[in-house]
Amino acid sequence: MNDDPTAQLSPTARRLVTAARTLLARGGFEALTVEGVAAEAGAYRDSVRYYFGSKAAFIAAVVDSLAHDQSLAAVTDTLAQPAGQERVRALVAGDRKLVDDRDSFRDFFAIFPHVLLDEELRARVAALYDWYRDLYAGGMGGAGAEDDARLRGLASLMVAMTDGLAVQKLLDPDGVDLESLFGLWEEILRRALPGAAGQ
Repeated sequence: MNDDPTAQLSPTARRLVTAARTLLARGGFEALTVEGVAAEAGAYRDSVRYYFGSKAAFIAAVVDSLAHDQSLAAVTDTLAQPAGQERVRALVAGDRKLVDDRDSFRDFFAIFPHVLLDEELRARVAALYDWYRDLYAGGMGGAGAEDDARLRGLASLMVAMTDGLAVQKLLDPDGVDLESLFGLWEEILRRALPGAAGQ
């Protein structure tokens, strides 16, 4: 997930993905017509089918692109920190950055209802969430197999909290005090992770 999923695409295919993200930000999922994306990218109408095979595969590439941008914010400096309090602080700070990126979340949530209706997209996004849980569990640092289930549980809570706070922030930008909520989450993680307390 650290590698940009659009890096292996041709320049035209990358322009199509960028155009789709522009249209998504401007007009939501309904703006993602093949004609509109091609026009925005300065490409032929048949380019989407030529480079991606289908609109569903194209939307999957857009989802991968959005997820990649979000994952960059989540992993920044996290695993480079020593295990314990500093790593917990970096995990929480990474999630704080994610929630602050309202544009990416808005675009991701605009696509999300359509993801639920498409089996291929559902599988891609499920894999993305699994990757996030692995990232968080690894970032929290387990001492062995007995810690795995507990860490995966904490990781699932962290993913749910991040997405939930992002939704609340999108709905009411001034009504959610992210500083205190992420401070509380950091405190909970320090208490839940033996190596992170009292350093």
